[in-house]
Amino acid sequence: MSRNLHHANLLIGTPEEAESHLHLLCDSLGISLVNNPDFVFFKMETFGIDEARELRLLSTRKSLTGRKIFLIIPIRLTLEAQNALLKTFEDPFPDTYFFLTVREESLLVPTLRSRMQILRLSRDHFSKTSDARTFLASPIKDRLLFAKSFVSEEKNLLIFLDDLLCLLRQRSERKSLEKVYAVRRSIGDSGIASRLVIEHLSLVLQ
Repeated sequence: MSRNLHHANLLIGTPEEAESHLHLLCDSLGISLVNNPDFVFFKMETFGIDEARELRLLSTRKSLTGRKIFLIIPIRLTLEAQNALLKTFEDPFPDTYFFLTVREESLLVPTLRSRMQILRLSRDHFSKTSDARTFLASPIKDRLLFAKSFVSEEKNLLIFLDDLLCLLRQRSERKSLEKVYAVRRSIGDSGIASRLVIEHLSLVLQ
């Protein structure tokens, strides 16, 4: 691609922002991702050790176009997968480029972040009616009602928590940020009920 482009890139933003950024970047370099046999897109709920191993295997295969490009957009990235990605990024194959997208970079282990070139995409996706903004602006009674409707509408808890983290970081609300971080990290791969998590945050966040 470009001599100045790092082989491992961390995109901080929404999936839509990441996809748009990569397409614009490739277009500027004369690379089409449409029907490109060397473009692999991992977009899923959980990127675990099996997916990390598959990524490693695919990255070792011979390129058909001269450049292999991988876009990874998970909602949950397991610790085991992060450690596996660390090994892949440490010893990349020539002309192989990785783009990992997360909403909140602090959820990645520092050793993985240190191996990547970080690009923070636009954070203007928070509308006045976003769930995170609405939740923080509501009194406890309304937050508890929000928890009930959140579950009934089957919304994604991890995306909601990541948006909360981003919004609290923007507002520099350190104490609340630490509380949400603690909850986000404790969830991990567990199947804890969304309603319990949101009700807990309803009570502990100012």
